[in-house]
Amino acid sequence: MKIDVKQVLARTVSPLYPDLVTRPTGQAVRNGIEHELADTPTLAEVAVIDFGTVRVLDISCADEIVGKLLREHGARYFVLWGLTEAHRNSIEQVLERHQLAVVGRDRNGRVQVLGPVKDAVRRAFGLLADRGSAGAREIADHLGVPRDLALATIEEMVSLRIAQHSVDDLVAIPAS
Repeated sequence: MKIDVKQVLARTVSPLYPDLVTRPTGQAVRNGIEHELADTPTLAEVAVIDFGTVRVLDISCADEIVGKLLREHGARYFVLWGLTEAHRNSIEQVLERHQLAVVGRDRNGRVQVLGPVKDAVRRAFGLLADRGSAGAREIADHLGVPRDLALATIEEMVSLRIAQHSVDDLVAIPAS
């Protein structure tokens, strides 16, 4: 499921308004996104929130859209797509304040975890983003830690909703 934020903005605020600024604008866009999420009842499906056509995202809109979506729909997987450095900076401030994490993909296709996570989680996620999937042994080797610590890192990534288990190994959340 891919939701184009600029299209939601055009429907909920104005088709002529290209920027996400002010808390009321963020609230209107979040409500529009939530309406689209309601049409997809399965929580296992990744919701890609596409910021690729948005020029400006201020902190208040990032809080209304990203912060509240992650807090209120915490059982769902989200990927923020098409991010610029400025978008990422606003989103990172919100994630830090609320102690949340999410998968982000920039406009060059680089996938990373956003938010305040432990270094081991960030490094393990980087391995998953590079390879697509990895088992506990690969993660342990990559981190240079015993398997039980790698398993704890895996469980932390799963609980943060930035990765999920598959039958045989761990898979990074798809970001495309």
